[in-house]
Order: sequence, then C-alpha cells, then structure tokens
Amino acid sequence: MFDINYIILISAIFFLAGFVKGVSGIGLPAISLAFLTMFMGIKLAIALVVMPGLLTNFWQVFGKYKVKKITLRIWPLLIFLFIFSLLGAKVLVNNSELFTLFLGIILSFYALISLIKKNEIIIPIKYEKLIGAFAGAVGGFFGGSTGTFIFPLALYVYSLKMNKDEFLQTIALVLISASLFLGIALIGNKLWTVELFLYSSYAVLPSFIGMYIGRNLQYIINEVFFRKIFLFILMIIGLLIINKAII
Repeated sequence: MFDINYIILISAIFFLAGFVKGVSGIGLPAISLAFLTMFMGIKLAIALVVMPGLLTNFWQVFGKYKVKKITLRIWPLLIFLFIFSLLGAKVLVNNSELFTLFLGIILSFYALISLIKKNEIIIPIKYEKLIGAFAGAVGGFFGGSTGTFIFPLALYVYSLKMNKDEFLQTIALVLISASLFLGIALIGNKLWTVELFLYSSYAVLPSFIGMYIGRNLQYIINEVFFRKIFLFILMIIGLLIINKAII
C-alpha cells in the first residue's frame, strides 16, 4: 500500500514546510503544495496537506491569549470561510490552474509592496468584522479550489493591530479552521480516500520536526524582524505558487 519513494518525498517536503511555518507562523500548505505538485497532480497534493495543516496549527494556537477571545473577534471570517471552502472545492473538481496563478501573483505583489512601503496597513476596529467576512469568503474560495488559504486570510490577520504572539495564535486558529473545512470539502466531493488520509497523517511527523526547529529560531527574533521575515516568505510563497500554476 505504501510506496517508499512517496514516503521519502513526503518526509523531505513537509520537513521544509514545517520549518518555514515554525519561523514565520504560515506557509506549510503553500510550500508543500508548491513542491508536491512538481511530482503529482494538484488534487492529490491538496489531499496530502490536510492533516499537517490541521494538526501543526493546534500546537501554535495555544499561548498567551484565550482562544475564545480570538474567536469572538474573527467569527464572521470563520463562518464565510466554511461556506466558500465548499464552493471552492467544486471548482477544484474541474480546474484550478487559473485561480492558482492569480493567487500567486496577488501574494507576491502584496508582499513586495509591503516590504517597500514604510507605513503598514491597519484595519480599523469598526470594520474588522465586515472585512473579516469578505476575507473569509475569498480565502475559502481560493483555499477550496487551490488548497492554499493564505490569501487573503494571512493578509487580513497581518493588518489587525496585533503583536507577534497574538498574530501567531490568531493565524493558527484561522488555518486550523481552514484545514478542517478543506477536509470536509474534499470528502464531500470524493477527493479524499483512506490511503490519502494515511499518507497525510504520516506527513504530520516531519512537519512537526521541522516546525519545532523553526519555532526555536522564531523565539529569538524581535517583532520588527519577524514582520519582515513574514512578508519575505509570503513573497517567496507567491512565486512558488506562480511556478506551480504555469508548469
């Protein structure tokens, strides 16, 4: 049932993706998908990402801030994320290359502009829930159709007034929900099998090892440098997604 070449490939890719997530708080699905799709189809690759994406974020979500407090702040995003994940998976059944290319271009452009700009974009508190609902809808659709939920969810959370610890917990909660919703959407569209579930579950192990190493590095990084790393990795992810879409 298990192919040793697949095991080696999954181990290497998810170790790297876990390390990037440990350092920046994001990137595991996007990094792993960018490399997995060099060796297999997009539907198979997306199915493999579900369990690592879900379980690595459980580690990250617990910290100084209460999950209940974070949930009350972003609940509109979570509701629309679920609804549009189901719709996005319908697109995945047919074709997702165009959406994948568009996603990569937007991420790279946003990260580049943010790195050049000195002033950060901050979402006013009175508009947080409205913009959050919109971000959840767009993120759910892109996530369901491409397997990558980072746009615009990471950008939305990044634009809230949060310090590094609160940001890491919030983005983890969002991505836990995204991975769970993606799994439900894949099952509903018959894109997830028992064999893929087992491979995906194994991928959690190298993901955790890479994340542990990356997170130890993250602890010594200050707030300003962390934000620059986040944006730089966002740009790299965008370029990898573009590469995935055009090859």
